[in-house]
Order: sequence, then structure tokens, then C-alpha cells
Amino acid sequence: MPNLHPMVVHFPIALLIVAFTVDLVALFFRRIQFLPRMSTILYIIGALGTLAAVLSGEAAADSVLVTGEASTVLTTHSDLGKITMWWFLSYGVLRIALWWWLSFKLVVWIPVTIIGAVGLLPLIQAASFGGDMVYEHGVGVAVVDSMSAKIEEQEEALMRLRGVAGSPKLEDNGAWQWIPGPDADDAFNLAFNVVMGEVTAGVTENTVGNSELSLTVVTSPVLITYGKAVESVEFRAVMDLSEFDGSVRMVHHVQDSLSYHFLELENGTMRLGVASSGVEEIQHEAVLPNPEARTIGVVGDRTHFRGYADDTQVAHGHGQAPEAGLTGFMIRGSGTVKLGRMRLTPLR
Repeated sequence: MPNLHPMVVHFPIALLIVAFTVDLVALFFRRIQFLPRMSTILYIIGALGTLAAVLSGEAAADSVLVTGEASTVLTTHSDLGKITMWWFLSYGVLRIALWWWLSFKLVVWIPVTIIGAVGLLPLIQAASFGGDMVYEHGVGVAVVDSMSAKIEEQEEALMRLRGVAGSPKLEDNGAWQWIPGPDADDAFNLAFNVVMGEVTAGVTENTVGNSELSLTVVTSPVLITYGKAVESVEFRAVMDLSEFDGSVRMVHHVQDSLSYHFLELENGTMRLGVASSGVEEIQHEAVLPNPEARTIGVVGDRTHFRGYADDTQVAHGHGQAPEAGLTGFMIRGSGTVKLGRMRLTPLR
């Protein structure tokens, strides 16, 4: 399905700005009584256009891979877009109610014009963040997406050549990444915290000869954490679940073993959810388009939660903004989970 958002979004922006301009003209030329009706029609069409822009924007966000700083830009752009939509839909209802107000008294129309002007503020901000996504971060640009994937592959290969693969690398801002090396089992036992359950760590090689961390479940469930508490996260990991039977969760904003957010993989299904004092709520559930996908990612940014398989967004949920917390894995089942490169990026 084509991305309709770029084709749709410019029309409500133009219509709403023109509608406000007509209102300003009408304030100075009050005898031209069709001007308020003209601006009302423009506002109504523009308000409906914001609805189309938000719906097409959500569809567009679900069809592209958004990583790093672009994730926070997307979150802010989406929130501002919805504020704009609800503002002008409500304002459109007000303008319809005033449709027959032919006396055009300044005491009424000056406040009405100001209300319309206020709505332009989130509109302009949303447009600005939308431009940043495309022109600064290349979101949705096929060439940029392809180059990003190749750069990431070459970066990992270079890190392995330099011998960086080994212990996890934890930065001051809470960012960390790890490419398991030949001593991945020892590095895991030294760095990671097994909060609950028991696993045996080992090292295996994948089909291209790179080392992977293998975690064999001894006592299930298993909760593993690492790093510092962060507020907004992008957490990605290469996983091989071919020798595992059960569910694996990439957990983030972990407060304790009973309270955390998660992306869950089980039987070809991806779930986004939150556990609070042991009570779980599923925010979104979807079938993996490619059950063989190995690179899994989750974004938790304020009230937005997104799940990715390879370069495809599979799940998108919403909920309350969580407190800062740790990241890691929750493993429920039997067998062995194999992990390749892992990377946590704080988004704010």
C-alpha cells in the first residue's frame, strides 16, 4: 500500500492557514458577510483533513523503520498531530454552531479568531517535526534506509575485526551494546544480573562463524537485567529461538520482577504489553510477517511503544509513560536462546 501521508498532510496545513487569514481579513472588512462563512467552510474541510493526515500518518509510521533520535521526533510529531486534529475538529463544531451568526459582532468573532489562531501553533510544530524526520533523519526514504542497514552491518563487522566483541560496553548516559565474542559466557556471568530463575551460559557459532551467547534455561521463568535505568529506550537484539520452546520477552523500564514493559515473542506472535505488580495488560498483538526474523527491536518512548522484526514495524501500542528502569530479557519455557548483537539506545 502506498504511503499516502505526504500527499495528504499538506492540504489541511494550507487550508487552515488560509482559513485563519480569511478570518483576519473579515475582521477589517466586516461588511463582506460571506467571509466568515468562507473561513468556516475552509476550517471544516481543514479539520477533516487533519483527521485524514493523522490516520495516514499512523499507517505510514507502521510501514517504516524508525530508529535512534528519529523515534523521539516521531513520537512528538504524532502527539502534536493528534492535538491539532482534536483542536480543529472541536473548533469546526463551534464554527458550524456560529454559522448563522450574521451580525458579525467583534465581541464574538475576535475571540473566535483567536481560538483558531491558537490551533495553528501545534499545527506548525507538527509540520516542523515532520520535516525533521524526512530531511534530517531520512525516515521513509528508501535510499537512506538501505544505506543505514549496510552501515550497521559494516559497523558490526569492523567491531569484530578490531576485537571489540567481548564485554558489554556501558556508557555514562545508560547506552550499552554488546557483540558476544568467544568469552561471551564469562562476560555474561560477570556483567548481567539474573534477578529470577537460572540459566547456563555458553558460546556457540552462527552460520557465518560469529560467536553468539547461548542461554539454556535451568529454572523458568528467568529475568535478566543489565545497565542503568533510562527513561525512553530503543532496545534491539539479534535472537535465534530455533532451539527454544516458550516465550522470550525483551523487557524495558524494569522496576522489579513484577513490574516492567515488554515485547514478547511466542509461536510466531509479537505482543507489546506492561506488567504492573504482576498484573499484565497487552497493548497490541500481531502475527510476525516473517517468522524467521532475527533482529528484534522495541521502542518505549513516553506513551508510545513500538515493536520491530528486522526492518518492519509489527506492533504499535499506547499506554501511560513509564518511570525510568532497566532493560533485559524475560525467558519462559525450556531450551536454549541464542543472542547476537544487543544494543540499547536512550532516546531522551
